[in-house]
Amino acid sequence: MDIRVLGPVEVWDGGAEIPIDGAQQQCVLGLLAAHLGSYVPVDRLIEALWEEDPPKTAKTIVQLKVSQLRKTLGGRIASTTAGYALAVPEEEVDLGRFRRLAARGRAAGRPEDATAAWARALGLWRGQPLQGLGAAWVEQRVRGPLLRERWDLIEEQAAALIELGRHREVPALLHELRAEEPLRETPHALAMTALWHDGRTAEALELYHDVQRLLARELGVDPGPRLRDLHQRIVEGHRPVAPRQLPRDVPGFVGRQEEAELLRQLLRAGRVAVVTGAAGIGKSALAVHVGHQVAADFPDGQLHVDLGGHGRGEPLPPERVLPRLLGALGVPVPAGGAEQLDLYRSTLATRRVLLVLDNAANAEQVRPLLPGGSSCAMIVTSRDALRGLALQGAQGVRLATLTPAESHDLLADLVGRDLIQADPEAAAELAELCGHLPLALAIAGANLIGRAGLREYIEELHADRWSTLAVEGDAQATVATAFASSYAALAPDARVLFRRFGLVPGCDFTARSAARLAGTDPAAAKRLLARLATAHLVEEHAPGRYRLHDLVCLYAREHCTDGDDDPAPLHAYYLHTARAAAPLLAPSMELLPLTEEDPPHDAEEFADAAEAAAWLEAEQHNLLALIDHASGRILWRLIESLRAFMYGTYQADVIIALARRGLAVAERDGDLAGQASMHHTRANARFLLNEPRSAIRHYEIASDLYERIGWDIGALVTLTNLVMANASLGDFHEGADKHERIVRLWEALEPSTKLAATLENHAIVLLRAGRARQALERQERAIRTWEEVGGPPVWKARAYSIVGDIHLALGDLDAALEAFEHGLRWAQSGQLAGTLSSVALLHHIRGDGATAAELARRAVRAARARGLTSEYDEARSTLALVDESLDLAERLTILQEVLAAYQDRTYPYLDTRVRVWLAGLHLSGGQREAAVAAATQALDRATRYGLRRLEGLALTVLARVHLLDGSPGAGHDYARRAVKVHREFGHRWDEADALSLLPDQA
Repeated sequence: MDIRVLGPVEVWDGGAEIPIDGAQQQCVLGLLAAHLGSYVPVDRLIEALWEEDPPKTAKTIVQLKVSQLRKTLGGRIASTTAGYALAVPEEEVDLGRFRRLAARGRAAGRPEDATAAWARALGLWRGQPLQGLGAAWVEQRVRGPLLRERWDLIEEQAAALIELGRHREVPALLHELRAEEPLRETPHALAMTALWHDGRTAEALELYHDVQRLLARELGVDPGPRLRDLHQRIVEGHRPVAPRQLPRDVPGFVGRQEEAELLRQLLRAGRVAVVTGAAGIGKSALAVHVGHQVAADFPDGQLHVDLGGHGRGEPLPPERVLPRLLGALGVPVPAGGAEQLDLYRSTLATRRVLLVLDNAANAEQVRPLLPGGSSCAMIVTSRDALRGLALQGAQGVRLATLTPAESHDLLADLVGRDLIQADPEAAAELAELCGHLPLALAIAGANLIGRAGLREYIEELHADRWSTLAVEGDAQATVATAFASSYAALAPDARVLFRRFGLVPGCDFTARSAARLAGTDPAAAKRLLARLATAHLVEEHAPGRYRLHDLVCLYAREHCTDGDDDPAPLHAYYLHTARAAAPLLAPSMELLPLTEEDPPHDAEEFADAAEAAAWLEAEQHNLLALIDHASGRILWRLIESLRAFMYGTYQADVIIALARRGLAVAERDGDLAGQASMHHTRANARFLLNEPRSAIRHYEIASDLYERIGWDIGALVTLTNLVMANASLGDFHEGADKHERIVRLWEALEPSTKLAATLENHAIVLLRAGRARQALERQERAIRTWEEVGGPPVWKARAYSIVGDIHLALGDLDAALEAFEHGLRWAQSGQLAGTLSSVALLHHIRGDGATAAELARRAVRAARARGLTSEYDEARSTLALVDESLDLAERLTILQEVLAAYQDRTYPYLDTRVRVWLAGLHLSGGQREAAVAAATQALDRATRYGLRRLEGLALTVLARVHLLDGSPGAGHDYARRAVKVHREFGHRWDEADALSLLPDQA
């Protein structure tokens, strides 16, 4: 289908025109096409059709017109609360094709390609856009802006034709534009230039006088400086050979579309653009590429000078550059520097010249070379930010590394698309090894010429990155050389900080952490970081945070560090600050006390848990990077600190791998404390992953080692955790008794967060055993203990969520909801999923299915986002239970998948609960045999592990099945057994549910 709005509104399909009835319907279609890719509000359509006097039924009429268009266009109109949109690809609308061709021409590397694309774009116009439709509103809001797009492109096409020497085509191209927009000076200037260069000087001068009279009559002004300067040069017969000094455009230039468009806008406005970025980032290539694209806008020439700011020699001073520029402009060069500068600015004031000053060292080198007026434009490239030039109105254009897609395209252009497409994974790995740096990619491309594949070269890069990222026989074609010149330009104190960055690759820094490396205070470190950022050796990727590009970091490590550099101060900062955050974020966590063998204290102070969490969020990757490069005692000390953060910050399997490494180091060194700590850390992570048997093994070893080194608190902590791990395997009978003994041991010590946590764990064991009343007493005591010891607020989220679960089991739904809401107010991201799942169950019990389903979906999203396996499975199973909008088959599949996951991890309570829910869903779907099987399995497991509430729930399901099957005797027997269990343990809601199945309601 072809929708046309660049003229009368038409629709064509298969070579035949499809009629669009009525001007209003055509106007609606035209407006949707003019806003292709966006929604048009109904109010705007009403305003376009009736302006200030719409009928009362305007909205209905618009809806009717859209409905008719949908039928005509085969449903190609989308609608939302935002309005209506034409849902077609841009190639199906002539305006979309016009804009695509215009952009293609602007991105073309050669004027020949640009003019070909622009000619096709302009050929799509058949008259006025939306011709004959609408009134003043359409004219101002739609037709006018579209026409301006056309006029702009006609001017660009005319300038490109002049550059190509196709002068005779220009006056005819500009005729309509000059007639429609007679006060617009640019088309007159282009027509004069074309006539003059075509030898038609008299016609050019006559055109000038026509414009002069027009402007005097209409506006009472003279022509602008561009037209006056052009007229003067024509009168004087001065047609110097315009310099064309731009280097050859980069073949196969890829990416940088936004930056290139910004540069084009700045240059056409006569601005100074400063292109900055790291060594090898592609600054010069972009400047030259854009320079060629806009060359036609600067008919008096394009100048190019390499200022040598980061070369092997000294940077060129302005007094050596000025004579070169004046000579290129065809002007005799005076002897004195002041006279040269005056003549330089005077000459540029009467011409339109583009200046490209490449590789500037600093602002002082460039400032004297700035043109005085706005008829000329300048691109400056530099590794320095050249912020001083902002005082002269310069605007910075900062370059980052290429995207993976752009790196892929560049490699394909350099070595051939077939080689890249033959092994896309290798191509992606090669781009990563090159850091997506254009210089490195270009060198790799040169070295790959003549090779049959990529893998061998990738192996060479892994073996020796620097030697491999060099072109043999070309001393300048190396990445290391580019970085070396940037490093050499630094002041001594900045060099010290930069080379010490190489001690901890992969990290990003704040002024506080950088100060530890530099051996100075944060204020001085901030100044050093600002210098390094100005030199583009570090990047301020977020306010106050700096990082190194991978290759720059590798360069610092392999070429700059020396034996006197020591990362120990940075290790000390992260170790002590992480330990300061730990009690705020995990108040019941216990870490081995520090000794004289550990680094001296150096930590940030946190006012509360929120500050500690913010620090950890910002620094979590740095901690891992430090651990990757640490060894000995500091290694396991850093890993130990992560134990407090595995609940929602670090994934447990990552910590397991790190603890395994820390344990190997501690065993090698014979460090019993380190071994105990790493076994303890592995145990906690395994327990979090619902692998209790593995956790038990590590808890037992850790407890024994803690006793051997005389740390009684650690032995008691691991014993507490050991009981919880055994309870998760179904040891609910003995688990409760063991908790009683552990509580007494903690009570013999001072009240502490450990006592509160133990009471809380005991409450959970009692709740899962179905002893909810006892669980509530324990949990209320735990809360009193938390309040007594002044634990940080983070404990409230877990504590009140447990209270809510207890009240839910007791059937007190109002108290449960109040507790859950209180817990959610204090919950961090890692705690949300479990509480949301519980609140979803509460609303499900109340019969509010929509709210229950929405809460369950939020729980799933929260658990998935944090990588919390157990909470994710629990949330998914809750969703399957409560979301009746899902197909029954899908709900059953989810529960079966979760059940399989629980069997793998041996988690009896949750496993049994899912079987109860599975039985209920089978029953609701009329699958009675499957319901009996699942409920019987749940009953067996609940009886075996002492899960009394789940036992009662399974009995209730079996009662319902038998009653539906016409076996009232068996059904009532199951119901009475369920009532007895729930009544004994105080499960009021569940008791009432079972009672409803008995004829006597007793």
